[in-house]
Amino acid sequence: MKEYICIVCPNGCHLKYDEINNTCEGNKCPRGKEYAFNEFHHPKRSVCSSVKTTIEEFPVVSVRTNGEIDKNLIPELLEVLKKVIINERLEINSVVIKNVLNTGVDIITTTSMI
Repeated sequence: MKEYICIVCPNGCHLKYDEINNTCEGNKCPRGKEYAFNEFHHPKRSVCSSVKTTIEEFPVVSVRTNGEIDKNLIPELLEVLKKVIINERLEINSVVIKNVLNTGVDIITTTSMI
C-alpha cells in the first residue's frame, strides 16, 4: 500500500493505492485513482532549471520542460542542461532543446532576454 496526496485538483485527497489489487481509496473523484496509478507505475515531473548564456546582462536564463518527463530521467536531463550555453537573445517560450532525451518534450525559456 502506497500513500499519495493527489495534486490533480484543489481537493488534495489523501490516497492509498494498493498496487497488488490496483485499487485506490480516499479519492473524491475518478482522477485520483488515475493519478495514484500513474504515480506508482510511471511517475513523471515537470522540471525547472537554468542554463548559461554568453549575454552579459543575462549570465543565466530560466528554462523548463513544456511537459512532463519520466522522473528517472531527471538526473540525465540536468546533466544535459549543465552543458547548454545560449549565444543569442531569446523571447519567453523559445525552444532551447527540442525533444530533449527523445521524450517528445522541449526545453523552453521562461523569461525574455529581449
